[in-house]
Formats: sequence, C-alpha cells, structure tokens
Amino acid sequence: MVKIVKTELKTGKDIFIFLLFAMALLSTYLVMERDQTILYIFLALFLVYSFISLLVSRKFGAEIMGWPGIVKSRDYTSLFLAVPQAGLIFSVVMVLYTGMYGVILLVAGFTLMFIGMAFNLMVRRELGKNWVPLSKTTDNQELITRGIYSKVRHPFYLSILILFLGVAIISWNILGLVFFILFIIGLVFRIKKEEKELIFKFGQQYTDYMDKTPMLIPAVFK
Repeated sequence: MVKIVKTELKTGKDIFIFLLFAMALLSTYLVMERDQTILYIFLALFLVYSFISLLVSRKFGAEIMGWPGIVKSRDYTSLFLAVPQAGLIFSVVMVLYTGMYGVILLVAGFTLMFIGMAFNLMVRRELGKNWVPLSKTTDNQELITRGIYSKVRHPFYLSILILFLGVAIISWNILGLVFFILFIIGLVFRIKKEEKELIFKFGQQYTDYMDKTPMLIPAVFK
C-alpha cells in the first residue's frame, strides 16, 4: 500500500513537471516572431517521449533515479551518453532554427526517431522492474532472455541508437557527426561496463546468453 502511494505521488510530480515544461514550450512558441513550428514539434516530441517513458517505467515497477542519484552512484557512463545526446539535440535545434535542413533528411530523421522511441517503450515494458538507469546490477534483478531479449542482448541501447541516429540525420553537419561518433563510443563503453557487472552477477548463465545472442544487431540469418 505504501509503495503504491509513493508511486502515485511520484507520478503526480512527473505530471506537474511535464505540464510546466509543456506550458513553457507553448508560451515561447506563441511569442516567436518567425515560424518555428518544426523546431517546436521536435522539442515537443522529446518532451512527450520523456514523460511517457517515465510513466511506462514506473507502471511496470522500475525504480527511477534522477541525476543526483546517478552522480552519487559514480556511474559516469551515464554522463558519457548524456553529453553527446545533448550535443546532438543542440545541433538539431540550431539547424531547425536557422532553417538549414533538407526535407528528405527531416522526414527520414523523424521516422527513425519515432521508431526508436516506440521501440524503447516496448523494451521498458519488457524489462519491467529489471530496468536500471545505471551500468550496474541490483540485488533483485533478474536476467531477461525472453521476447525481444532473445534476439539481441541490449535492445534498450539499440532503441536509443536508432533514436539518435534519426537526430543525427536531421542535423546532417560536422557537429552532429562528431557528437554521434562520441555517442557511439560512449554507448559501447557503457555496454562493456554493464556486461562485466552482469557476468559478475549471473556468471555462466550470462556468458552462455552472450554466446548465442548478438549484442546490438539482431542476426538475420542463423
């Protein structure tokens, strides 16, 4: 009962913060002298996705940790991912604000973003309480090898990769390319660190899983 109440309070807080950001976004859009509809669609998409992802994770029992908790845990792999992600978003904001984008790249980028976001929400649901926002394991964590996880070991990171590939395509400049390369490096570093933790916790069970399941890209032919 206490856990349900705490979850409802956290959800209420999430809704309040979401509404604040949504109102700030809307108010700035309304006072813009130039038409920046595409830019604000991009920002609104990330805002809505972030909110829904929190709701899905909470609904299925995951413990959500904010940046203070992540910093306290000294899991700096999160920073290695967050900085390039922020850089990619900033790059797209500049491209959309100045209007220096290609229509085909824009459509392709938004399509990949939608696919990545939808896939990410599916993975969050599949993981449930086993989703951890750190490259570490928890005491009650289970090894999930069914469903999506029977095809690829890290579908969560694959979904994020697809999402930010879409962001990089919209950007389509040197700055976006540099941040996307840094993002891939950070992603690989994060996965390697996380797998060390998983091997330590699950031992032979995880090494067997590694032997028969690809890391990020599902096997088309077996």
